[in-house]
Amino acid sequence: MRPKSRKDFAIAIICALPMEADAVEALFDETYDRLGRLYGKQPGDTNAYINGRMDKHNVVLCYMPGMGKESAASVASTLRISYTEIQLALVVGICGGAPSPSPNRQIYLGDVVISDSVVAYDFGRQYPGGFRRKRDVKDTLGRPNQEIRTLLAGLHANRSQIEFQQQMLLNLYTLQQRETRWKHPGFEDILFDASYLHKHDAPSPYSRCGCSTDTSPYDICDEALEMECQDLKCDKNQIIRRRGGTTTLAEASVHIGKVASADTVMKSGEHRDAITREERVLGFEMEAAGVWNNIACIIVKGVCDYADSHKSKVWQCYAAATGASAAMAFLGYWRPVGNNGIIDDEIVSSQCMSLSHPANDENTRRQRTARENKSKANFYHLSEGQKQTLGEDLKDTLSSLHLRGMALYNQAKYAEAEDIHRQVWEGQKETLGEYHEYTLLSLYWLGQALYKQAKYAEAEDIHRQVWEGQKQTLGEYHEYTLLSLYWLGQALYKQAKYAEAEDIHRQVWEGQKQTLGEYHENTLLSLYWLGQALYNQAKYAEAEDIYRQVWEGQKQTLGEYHEHTLLSLYWLGQALDHQAKYAEAEVAFYQLWEGRKQTMGKYHKDTLSSLHWVGQALYDQEEYAMAAKIYRDAWKGRKRALGENHEDTLLSLNQMKDALSKSSASGKKRKPR
Repeated sequence: MRPKSRKDFAIAIICALPMEADAVEALFDETYDRLGRLYGKQPGDTNAYINGRMDKHNVVLCYMPGMGKESAASVASTLRISYTEIQLALVVGICGGAPSPSPNRQIYLGDVVISDSVVAYDFGRQYPGGFRRKRDVKDTLGRPNQEIRTLLAGLHANRSQIEFQQQMLLNLYTLQQRETRWKHPGFEDILFDASYLHKHDAPSPYSRCGCSTDTSPYDICDEALEMECQDLKCDKNQIIRRRGGTTTLAEASVHIGKVASADTVMKSGEHRDAITREERVLGFEMEAAGVWNNIACIIVKGVCDYADSHKSKVWQCYAAATGASAAMAFLGYWRPVGNNGIIDDEIVSSQCMSLSHPANDENTRRQRTARENKSKANFYHLSEGQKQTLGEDLKDTLSSLHLRGMALYNQAKYAEAEDIHRQVWEGQKETLGEYHEYTLLSLYWLGQALYKQAKYAEAEDIHRQVWEGQKQTLGEYHEYTLLSLYWLGQALYKQAKYAEAEDIHRQVWEGQKQTLGEYHENTLLSLYWLGQALYNQAKYAEAEDIYRQVWEGQKQTLGEYHEHTLLSLYWLGQALDHQAKYAEAEVAFYQLWEGRKQTMGKYHKDTLSSLHWVGQALYDQEEYAMAAKIYRDAWKGRKRALGENHEDTLLSLNQMKDALSKSSASGKKRKPR
């Protein structure tokens, strides 16, 4: 149902170029209004709008009159005049990419950059000796609000990134089926040395060209600027990275980090690399700094060039498509405050998801399954048709099969997904080669489908193959290589191969410390599983040290009462208990009980279990009277929560009786807490 007024819109999308806006509008599920014929706008508002729906969100798409910060700032501030309930703006479009923002991260054409902060690299002071950038630019431009920061933090996790990327690719496929201009251009992705300029090597015999004069080595003539590299015959020996042209879907990746913004187009490889090193940015664009301080916003842009003199327009449509597809994927995770901007059936669904009654959970599951079945059917008919018309091993067929496999995987139909991903893997081995990154990606998802079916020995073999292959193609410390190694460790752990799992998770942890940082959520997760492998080998002292590191790190990154932090504290208590460090175990279990009381409630079974462990630590210290009191509290709570005859209830009752008996015999008492 079409919204009643402008107040029903909480999401704005801002685009600088008509092509960028076209890609966004092509993903609308429904268009409500064009150029204000129905909803109108307030006097003084000079913006042009298109109103529509993307999935469950009412969205207003805003056109900019031109590129640059000033135009962006004007559009963002004026937007609030007519659309007073906007909570989030997405600046969507294309940008220049920083090809190697870090030793273990590579950005390619068509990848998507999402901002968690913005640096205005043309903001500073001009001194006689040159321009000096103002260093505190992040604070100057502000940062996303708490809701956005929380969501971005969640998307940094490896598994969340994979899910996000798959949803982006599904959106991209939908877009490409609607119009062919959004497809992969099919050109090679070439990166030249930063110092190598896009210019004539020798003066043209038909014109006075200054490209090759020694006195002005950085001059490039207008004719050269308008030519493609292949026509200008740029030196192939200056290429430092290349990726073949392809039409496969599984090509675009997502990168979250800092974005550089300025009123000038970056067309210098050397300046690009200098700013990338100094500011650790992922991309270069021209609108973010103008929007950033006017409205809560996220920059979502596809990489169309490498911000050097070899700029070309052939990747722009594809990059606009990946940017728009990622923006739609982002909105799938975003929920405005209150009911504003979400259509009615989504409000009902959200309410159902917040309730604990099984019937409501089942209703939500059925709605989600219906949507996924529709997606699965579309991909099934597509892939079957392509097999007949294009042949089983063509790349487009394999890409569609891959998406069909992902749709099955997301419905927990792991046996069917296993079969599909095995087909894709076999086909890609023939068409792309055994160690191509997309062949290895299909093999990875085959391993995941096996793991989800508890086929751990087969999953172990598959993830070992993926890891060995990715070490060769991506590097030992690439995030995907480490992710495959992590799942290899998990498959070993599930088979009780704890010594091997210990070695694997130690490697993952060491690698992630280098690439992600010591306190990154995924680094700490790998460290946690290292602790588990040690614990299951009865290496309790080593496990204690590991769990303590994890707990301290998670307190900093996740918070003291996060469920993962409390779980690490639980295992720390267990490791202490096994070493007969009962006083320290008591403290750990008491902190755990206090944390779970706040997060889960006094009568949650895990809260009561924590209380029981406090009693056990006191009992082991021969503090029988105090242990009896704690066991009594645990027994009463378990009677209420689990029932009088539940095994846990009876355990606390029996322990209470035993503690009371020993307390009477010893007469030893301890002052209550």
